[in-house]
Amino acid sequence: MSKTILFDIDGTLIDTEKTIIKSWQKTLKDLLNLEPPAEDLFYVLGIPGAKAVEKYSNSPQQSQLLLKTWEKNDHQMFHYSKLFTGIESMLQQLKDNNITLGIVTSRTNEELQLVLNKFAIKQYFDTFITASKTKLHKPNPEPILKAIDTLKIDPAETLYIGDSIYDFQCARNAYVEFALASWGAKDNPEFAKVDYFLQKPADLLKLLN
Repeated sequence: MSKTILFDIDGTLIDTEKTIIKSWQKTLKDLLNLEPPAEDLFYVLGIPGAKAVEKYSNSPQQSQLLLKTWEKNDHQMFHYSKLFTGIESMLQQLKDNNITLGIVTSRTNEELQLVLNKFAIKQYFDTFITASKTKLHKPNPEPILKAIDTLKIDPAETLYIGDSIYDFQCARNAYVEFALASWGAKDNPEFAKVDYFLQKPADLLKLLN
């Protein structure tokens, strides 16, 4: 079992898909009068918002407007978000087993604070690596490498848990093992290559044995 476990947030610890997609749909409708179906917007799951808005922008100014409006809408719709069943129990048991835990997310510092204000999970984690803390982002390995450097841990004893192809690629590029949080993941043939496939949060605890 790995001595350190790093987690993505959206789609892994917290079910935020409805919040993210609905707030992005509202943004596109309000600013561009576009109404794409939800499935056309799944590409935004797992990447920084600044990268996600580029698909519908033709200038840095428009990107900033889209991003600021989306952040406002996301805050207003955050009530749709909830912890996945079994997450808090899993985190507590991992801490009870002296496992070092960290967060590696595409959220910015401000977006992370929104999560920590609503869900009482801060006490479980030893570090929080956000998109605000690295120049490069998933699937680049820099976020995970930043966590490894911050915690002074061995990559060979580190496991990253995520739900998106960007999470998987980030782990691979950082040379750490990866476990798929299938409860928040979209189907992707690349996931046949993951190190561990978790059907529910409690499955992670079985790796302790």
